Amino acid sequence: MEDEGKILPSARSSNTATMTGAGKLQLPASCDPPGPQNPSEQLVWVIFGATGHIGRSIAKAALFHHDLVTTVGQSREDTFTSIQSPFRAYTDRFLPLLCDIRIRPTVEDVIQQSIAHWGRIDIIANCTGYGVIGACEDQDDYDIRNQFETNFFGTINILSASLPYFRTRQRHQHQTSTSIKHEPGSERSTGSPEDEQQQSFLGGRYLIFSSTCGALGVPGLGPYSATKHAVEGLIESMLYETHAFNIKATLVEPGHLQPDDDEDNIDASTS
Repeated sequence: MEDEGKILPSARSSNTATMTGAGKLQLPASCDPPGPQNPSEQLVWVIFGATGHIGRSIAKAALFHHDLVTTVGQSREDTFTSIQSPFRAYTDRFLPLLCDIRIRPTVEDVIQQSIAHWGRIDIIANCTGYGVIGACEDQDDYDIRNQFETNFFGTINILSASLPYFRTRQRHQHQTSTSIKHEPGSERSTGSPEDEQQQSFLGGRYLIFSSTCGALGVPGLGPYSATKHAVEGLIESMLYETHAFNIKATLVEPGHLQPDDDEDNIDASTS
């Protein structure tokens, strides 16, 4: 479930392909590659589970593209040293934090610290996950509940802590743009309501890592599959609720992955 278009938190653009007079398909400006006439915009990421293989790879990619990143580790397993080690070449562009995604106040603290440090948040990625292998009837109550607490309720905690900020930010940007557009002597928009909807400011984006288990059941991973089905239903329902605020979400369903390399450092000279 992917929403097309480049993430532009502070710029307006149409994300709809149009037909030219010659009958050719003209792609939106958001599809243009970065360059002198189309510079890329520096984004602010908050990446939960940044010490895992997927989260670390996303953080590396964001830092490579000169974005600002809050890397969030697990308070019950990680330390500030272990979070900083893979990214210490970019100490000026990443903020290491710890939280227990199962405990909402710690998630709220991460969101507030990120806003205070960077001034805004553009993308929130949830790369956390926990699974137990075993037949459905063999997994004990603790393991089943812990999978739901981490995978499903952890996602809810992230949404609850960040959605009010994204809603408020989108509304503030829209009101500011409207007040400027309607100043005396300014040019009023003559576009259709659909154009205005397409050109509205993006409130924010979520990058939620589900699993192929979120689309089909897998033997030996029954409770884990159930948590991922629940996550996908939650995100799909949320999109209806946040559509008016132009808040987007992307569900990623990875299968078996090969771990990345064991290097702790990012080569700053290649950025």
